[in-house]
Amino acid sequence: MRTQKLKFILLTFGVVFITSCSTPLLYTSLDVLRPAQVAFAPEAKSLLLVNNTVVQPPYQGHKTEQLNKKAKNVDISTDSLSIYCLGALLEDVEGKDFFSTINLVPNSTNKTNDFSKITELDENTVKSLCQANHANAILSLDKLQVIDNMYESYVESFTAENTFVATIELQFESTWSIHYLNKPDVTKVKFKDVVTWESSSDNIKQAVKELPKRTDALIDGALAVGRKCVDRFIPYWDKVDRYFYDSKNKTMKQGMDSVYVKNWKSAINLWETAYNTEKSRLTKSQAANNLAIAYEITGNLDNALLYAKTCFSLLGELSTPNYDSVMRIANYIEELNTRKKEIDSLKIQLAE
Repeated sequence: MRTQKLKFILLTFGVVFITSCSTPLLYTSLDVLRPAQVAFAPEAKSLLLVNNTVVQPPYQGHKTEQLNKKAKNVDISTDSLSIYCLGALLEDVEGKDFFSTINLVPNSTNKTNDFSKITELDENTVKSLCQANHANAILSLDKLQVIDNMYESYVESFTAENTFVATIELQFESTWSIHYLNKPDVTKVKFKDVVTWESSSDNIKQAVKELPKRTDALIDGALAVGRKCVDRFIPYWDKVDRYFYDSKNKTMKQGMDSVYVKNWKSAINLWETAYNTEKSRLTKSQAANNLAIAYEITGNLDNALLYAKTCFSLLGELSTPNYDSVMRIANYIEELNTRKKEIDSLKIQLAE
């Protein structure tokens, strides 16, 4: 079983107020586990990162456009970008404890010298690399292409001083493939990422001077691409906000007291009592909302969805329903439906 766990973590509390009524909203921030965009097979325990790229020619993809001048191509070396990208990926994946082992082959296995063509690892190479590095899965970076542009602009302002702006924009396209030892399945995927630096000043030369060097920007961009790819291949934690109604109703308030000490069983019992005994549709809707969140936190998404839908229906029956409240619970219902599907994917990715 993977070391990741399906769970929710309560982080912080705060209070906001609904403008149309006197009931405050108390919010909590949760960490929820999201599935990776691209999943490894459950049997993938030992991963090998492989550099299978051809270096982008220095004369390709680099442009400088100075203010009021024609854009010109420039030569910039990118011979180590793939290594930086894979190195950042390796470091962050190691911190996830998702694989039992993870190693890197930094020197390119691609001997074609044809940057325009993608040459994937063949079965014999996959087998040889896996056996030599004691791995049963390979994540191969097959191509890393960048288009970078450094340009200058002028921003006019009627209320402040006019400003010169210098910008470096990097457009990365990374192509990957996943291979397995003794298994013909190959997963191919491509990602596009944009990394930008911007500097402004009343002097264009000063604005340009404050930008990073182009070579440094390219390296930082490659590192950023590697780090961003981690959450695409490995399940990751995502922060979400949830909102409880802190009603003046005595039973509802007792439920909130239980929330502060994370006694979810008590909170659920109290809010269910409020829901079943209260005649006010508004109070019943607020109890249903709180029950939905409490059930989500305790891992019962079916009950969470049931009470969220109940809350939505009750809000619709009010003579003057609050638009923000209706939209909030509608979005929450949509998110719960998404989370139910995600948990099914997570169980496969985490081999549970």
